[in-house]
Amino acid sequence: MKEIRLQDLTIRTEIFLEWKGEVILDSKLARVLHEIEQKGSLLTACRAVGVPYARTWERLARAEEMFGDKLLEARRGGPGGGGAKLTKLGKELLKLYLDAEAKLGGSLGVISETKPVRSMPDLAVMGSNDPALGVLIGILKSKKPDLDIEVSWLGSAGGLAALMMGDAHVAGVHLLDPVTGKYNVPFLSRYWLEGKAVLVRGYQRELGLAFRPDTKVSGISDLLDRGLRLVNRNPGSGTRALLDHLLKQAALDRGIDPSDVPRLVKNYEREVKTHLEVAKEIATGAADVGITVRYAAELYGLQFTRLVWEWYDLAILKEAMRRDIVRELLNLLTSKDFMRTVKRMKGYRITSETGKIVSD
Repeated sequence: MKEIRLQDLTIRTEIFLEWKGEVILDSKLARVLHEIEQKGSLLTACRAVGVPYARTWERLARAEEMFGDKLLEARRGGPGGGGAKLTKLGKELLKLYLDAEAKLGGSLGVISETKPVRSMPDLAVMGSNDPALGVLIGILKSKKPDLDIEVSWLGSAGGLAALMMGDAHVAGVHLLDPVTGKYNVPFLSRYWLEGKAVLVRGYQRELGLAFRPDTKVSGISDLLDRGLRLVNRNPGSGTRALLDHLLKQAALDRGIDPSDVPRLVKNYEREVKTHLEVAKEIATGAADVGITVRYAAELYGLQFTRLVWEWYDLAILKEAMRRDIVRELLNLLTSKDFMRTVKRMKGYRITSETGKIVSD
């Protein structure tokens, strides 16, 4: 075995832009920002740099939250809904990083180290986490093993935003409009997707509060009244939106200012990305209660109090509806194989509307 000599070692440095000890920008995220500026797509940038789309989305969202301003915005227009571009703040942040790099002699190579750009995947599915959709994608992958299929759990709002930017072909969504009482349809216009995307009816799933048998949770108000430890979902998810809506109502009923809810609910800031993670946190004792689908709760032996039967639908770009892989996905949605599987998953039900276009 060849021995390493000290003179053969390469010295490299890494630049971090931090605020109060939290990293805002490192070399990988800087390279992503540079690729967005060059290629006009967050997904293309992530694939070029070799970083997960969902993780990058979260990091950008966190940075925007801290700045109180956008780093990235949609470039609307075109058949796919446009693309992405850096805002003024985003450009200034990237320049700050590159200037710092230049002072070190360009040793990081933010631009030069970027990998060759890979094309869009054959199918990009983004949006709200759902075990049944995971099953559907699994069946599709088994039938089309040679195709490049990318799945990112971003939450319903994130999925629609990715659709708007042309980074996704399909978005899984379950967003309730409190004003109309309708699921998903009203949100297409809010993401500039009217005329650009269709909404295909998926299936219904049972969403509710999960807890251990020794906890006994009767409703949302227990989060305010009993000091229970919450495991929350990520911002932008339909589950998080529903929880915030119900907590607001419960707070108003008690004469509490809704803005105080994050402070009054214990561990409100503890967030996970999937329904199974919610159930696991509760089962292991890391949390007392959380909102999840019945399927995940029962998988971990938890008690469950239903809040709602909701629609989980697929928003699909119109231009993507012509793709063979998308047509195959929709065929599988109403196939006997998938329906048999869903019937065995507690808290799910297929209806006569499944597979139908409900908004175009």
